[in-house]
Amino acid sequence: MDITINIYKLITKYLKFMTKMKLIIAIISFLLIYSCSINERPQFRYRSDRTQKNNEKEFYTKRFRDAVFYKCLQHGYGENTNFKIGKLMAEKDLFTPSDEPFIIEDRIQDSIAKQIISNLPPVYILNENENEIKGKNFIISTCLSFYESKELNKITQKYYKIKLKEERN
Repeated sequence: MDITINIYKLITKYLKFMTKMKLIIAIISFLLIYSCSINERPQFRYRSDRTQKNNEKEFYTKRFRDAVFYKCLQHGYGENTNFKIGKLMAEKDLFTPSDEPFIIEDRIQDSIAKQIISNLPPVYILNENENEIKGKNFIISTCLSFYESKELNKITQKYYKIKLKEERN
């Protein structure tokens, strides 16, 4: 009889443990699925001003971020140097169309980009020939990282709200 009671106790403990484990597994699964859905990136779309102007906030956000990215490249490669990429972009790219009525002043995006480039840390790469990396830095990588950052999202939303307030007044 004593053995039966012990076996019964063991089985009930095991069942309670398994119930707790199932609950823990369910919670972990839910958290994994939920956390992955939060970090989802939007699907790639080609720029189409006609469709995006229907959603002014999205259109404004993309234009603001694009301008900061372009200015970041400009400052990274040097304003006073022969910035060939910038000249080519100006000739071939419809970067900022003239029909855009609500772009924030150039100086705001310019100051943001200057700050990003001026805060670039010195490059540290283990390389036998330091002359190969002298005067170089991760400019495009830094500008792209900032373009995708939450910080730029916050800045863009802040200036979009300012723009809306100015339009109401």
